[in-house]
Amino acid sequence: MEFLTGDPNIELWENLVAGPALTVTHLVIAKDKAVPQHFVDFDVIVVPIKGKVEFYTETGDFEIIYPGKLVKMKPNEKHALKAQTDAELMVIKMKLDK
Repeated sequence: MEFLTGDPNIELWENLVAGPALTVTHLVIAKDKAVPQHFVDFDVIVVPIKGKVEFYTETGDFEIIYPGKLVKMKPNEKHALKAQTDAELMVIKMKLDK
């Protein structure tokens, strides 16, 4: 068993776990900062642990996510983020057997 702690003072992101089928990324976004539209070839779950973030879809629509409100994505779904407040998220990227 291993216990991992993210650094709240990182500049944007750090991988806490990294492997071919699973990556857990700790993401820190300062208030009013944005992460441009992108996608990954993984199933993804985004878990906010602090703050409020505008989570944008490919069409430009967004929902505000916060601790307790998760995002589940399929591979290659385009998305972008903008922090309404200082925010931290855990991003779990995994290759699921189909």
